[in-house]
Amino acid sequence: MTDKYPPLISGQQLELLAKAVEIEQADAKAVGMVGYQARLWAQLSLPYRNPGKDLLYWERRNGDLSLTLRPGLVRAADGSQEPIYPFGVVPRLLLIWMATEAVRLGEPELSLGPNLASFLKGIGLPHRGGATVNRLRSQVQSLAKCSLIVEDVRPTSLVGESFQFVDSWQLWWTPRDGDDEVLWPSTITLSEKYFRSIQESSVPIDLRALAALRTHGGGGLPIDMYTWLAHRMSYLRCSTLVPWAGLAAQFGSQYKVERQFKAELLKAMPKVLAVYPQAKVKPTAHGLLLSPSPTPVGRR
Repeated sequence: MTDKYPPLISGQQLELLAKAVEIEQADAKAVGMVGYQARLWAQLSLPYRNPGKDLLYWERRNGDLSLTLRPGLVRAADGSQEPIYPFGVVPRLLLIWMATEAVRLGEPELSLGPNLASFLKGIGLPHRGGATVNRLRSQVQSLAKCSLIVEDVRPTSLVGESFQFVDSWQLWWTPRDGDDEVLWPSTITLSEKYFRSIQESSVPIDLRALAALRTHGGGGLPIDMYTWLAHRMSYLRCSTLVPWAGLAAQFGSQYKVERQFKAELLKAMPKVLAVYPQAKVKPTAHGLLLSPSPTPVGRR
């Protein structure tokens, strides 16, 4: 005999709630789950979807701050090269891994670890065979080869900096190998500018929250919102209304109209607040009302 009514809460929702309880009850420092993200990605963000190879550059604005991203050329199996942008969840996971390792080691040269399975687990990406490896390899290359310009474009001044994420890389895996594939000596060496930016100002995050959002969040927007709130709460001193238009300019440039972005953000916020229960955030008709809250991880 089957139940007449469907369950009030799904298995995935129960799993997210269980993770939220774990995060609230045990401090990230106490369980060794503190990670970091460069502050730049709390202010700006990468594309959620592939902008396409015909787009010469991709831009995102946050007030007076502007990011211009130019794709690098990635070689295909037939030897040809085509421009590929970093986009979606994978580069966000990679950037958090880079920042976390750079803070932990205090060195720009980062090792991918002893084998593919451990590396994928370390960045929070489940191994689903060759498709996962191809996706990872493509996005590592897109991060390594793209170039960025960050500008402060106020009417009375123009201040900017150009840089790349990576100076050099050695990657030795192939999609045909299994979970135990040896990655040695696969390394990524961060550029001096990007490494210095991580050392000087990075945002502490809870890696358990990141894992829960990767599993249940459904895309890059919840990860960006979590990082943004973690940074914003570190200096917020009074309640502040962040307008929908400002949020759309910062996070929603790939949505056709503002109401589509607003709907996606409102769908993502309960998941973000489940894994960041300290955050005092209230959606209103005009935007998100933020009130001073503890950061998800105490200061270093």
